[in-house]
Amino acid sequence: MEPVRFTLAQIEAFTCVCESGTLTQAAHKLKKDRTTVSELVDYLEIDLGYALFDRATRPLTLTPHGQRLYRQARLFLHEAQAFSRIARQIPEQVETHLTLCYDLFTPRKLLLELASRLREQQIELDLIACERAEAEKWLDEGSADVGLFQALNRSINDRLHWRAVGSVSLAVYARSDFFASRPVSQLHLASKPQLMPFRDLPPSLAARLQIADRLIHVNEIALLDGLLQAGCGWAFLPDHFDAGRLDGVARIETEMGERGLTHPLVALWKPGRIGTAVLGRVLALIE
Repeated sequence: MEPVRFTLAQIEAFTCVCESGTLTQAAHKLKKDRTTVSELVDYLEIDLGYALFDRATRPLTLTPHGQRLYRQARLFLHEAQAFSRIARQIPEQVETHLTLCYDLFTPRKLLLELASRLREQQIELDLIACERAEAEKWLDEGSADVGLFQALNRSINDRLHWRAVGSVSLAVYARSDFFASRPVSQLHLASKPQLMPFRDLPPSLAARLQIADRLIHVNEIALLDGLLQAGCGWAFLPDHFDAGRLDGVARIETEMGERGLTHPLVALWKPGRIGTAVLGRVLALIE
């Protein structure tokens, strides 16, 4: 490719002098010194090797060479202006792509609404189900951007930040005939297998959610549904999971009532991973 020897400023100055008729008026229009505009035109003529203006006339008139070049210069400036408009619009048009990690307890309706609302703001959202320990590793490595999980009542590493964004209400669900009497005591809950939707239950979460001695770990929703319907165990599940939609499965009344069955949700992220403005929009929508 042949190198370009002329600057945009030179072509802009040449075109403006053509249309203004004098260096003084062109300088005023371009908001430059008259000397600067004169030098831009002079150096353009030196590089070209021929005169563009007849300086013996007032106002300045174009030479035949100048007339031909002016038409090309005007077309060039139109293209440059179009380029400038497109360049300014690109930050608004380019879609941001984020990855959000979540677990079984995160409301699916919230996730769907979040994805829809962010799409309207040119932010695409990948939704990846995983357990919190795995999500923290991904966030730290940069493989994920935001996590949405139950609070664990423990500190996280100093490389991640967190914010409380809401809470979920939990209840006991089982097949309708799984327990012989109601309300069910904590002793009876402990005597039956408990379905646990976590592969590796953190101690702080186990203290709240684990009641039975026998745990059946299952962190895939379809299998959890099947085990509940088959009467293989009972589970603490968030209300939004709507386990009562399953044939033969119901919310079970217990002697605990509602005490201690509300759990906070937190958003996790690594500072600097995504822009402050984008992060703020995501957190505001979640909250």
